[in-house]
Amino acid sequence: MADTPALDRLKTAVFADYTARTPKSHALWERGKSVLPGGVSGNLRYFAPYPLYMGTGSGSRTIDVDGNAYIDCFSCNGPLMLGHRPAAVLEAIERHRDMGPLVLNPALLVECAELLASIVPCAEKVRFLNSGTEAVLSAVRYARAFTGRDKVVKFLGHYHGQSDAFLVGLTPDRHPFGAGVPASAHEDVLTLPFNDIAAFEALVTGRSDIAAVLLDPAMHSGGLWGASPDFLRAVRRATAACGIILIFDEVITGFRLGLAGAQGHYGVTPDLATFAKALAAGEKLGAVAGRADVMAVTDPLAATCVPRAFQSGTGNDGTAALAAAIGAMTEYQRQDAEGGYAALDTAAADCAATLVSAFVAHGIPLHVNRMASMMQLFITDAPASFARYAALRTDLVELFYLALINHGVMLSLPTSNHVYFSFAHQAADFAAIAEAVATVLRTYPFAEAYQELA
Repeated sequence: MADTPALDRLKTAVFADYTARTPKSHALWERGKSVLPGGVSGNLRYFAPYPLYMGTGSGSRTIDVDGNAYIDCFSCNGPLMLGHRPAAVLEAIERHRDMGPLVLNPALLVECAELLASIVPCAEKVRFLNSGTEAVLSAVRYARAFTGRDKVVKFLGHYHGQSDAFLVGLTPDRHPFGAGVPASAHEDVLTLPFNDIAAFEALVTGRSDIAAVLLDPAMHSGGLWGASPDFLRAVRRATAACGIILIFDEVITGFRLGLAGAQGHYGVTPDLATFAKALAAGEKLGAVAGRADVMAVTDPLAATCVPRAFQSGTGNDGTAALAAAIGAMTEYQRQDAEGGYAALDTAAADCAATLVSAFVAHGIPLHVNRMASMMQLFITDAPASFARYAALRTDLVELFYLALINHGVMLSLPTSNHVYFSFAHQAADFAAIAEAVATVLRTYPFAEAYQELA
């Protein structure tokens, strides 16, 4: 055993504990593989040796089919800003249950749009959709229709959903993300490094073929590096001067960086913004919100000289989703008024510091990227940069997340590295996370594995 590499010993120990405590998940996975590719409904949901299957959740906790409870900081990849089964959302859905799941032009549609417009700085008009992917592709279509141009600027390291056009440049190069996407899909997508003012200004200056600039202000997919305020201001100035539509993809940052999302956080107002995830706190709802003149391309009452962009969808205004969004946004307003956002930011910052201290105590360097209630972890002492960290091995981070699952904390999924705290997380949860981290680093040979890899 002494001759076995430390990384292998670490993996064996973590996997053994995981399989011992999750036999029903293993059985469901074996059963599910016969009808679901990989036994799951999305690539991210699978992780080795097999995925967890959940039975229920409440507040900050989720419980798997074996009855194991976890402090859930993955939050189903972000939507659960209010935790599982939040009262404000459930009560809103229940109040409108008698409407049925889908009716034509529900009255809730107007109320939900009014509430979103009262919160989001750019939201003069709103269109609802089913998902973040639909919201992004629709926003880009509106921009192209409004400007009469085709090109879109996208930044390296940014993810904008599953449309073919934007499954490119998620890494520090322009490689497509996954198979099945034709090269022709990317012909009108221009890619640039993020936070590089000179490169951006050099690209857009003097051009008349760029319809939109699309960006995630958190740069979440690339490692949560966040936008430089100076960069965002420069992009806003340049796009306004060149007649380019600036689109903030706030599918992740919406209601997370603060009540008004990235727009409020940075004090920069885009022309259009897209929302999903936390918008309906678990129900399926997306939205495009923005300038009235740009949104007019979808307006059947617009003047005949206004270009018409098609956008529709059978389930765009489902009753439960709209009611959930009203309940969620009302609760976000309450949290903002009562200091909830500031308190959660402080708790997340303290948790990040606790993680770094715990790792350093075992001789392992840890870098934490954090924006408000979101975190991502990197086990390295290399100088921080998107390009450098994108090339890091992820073995230890993945095993760390799985080891925490063995001790009742789902900080993230091993395949994800996306940590999302919620308003449901209380002081006792953060104390339990700190205790679990200390236990994991003491129990498993992470230090030996790190030294071996280093």
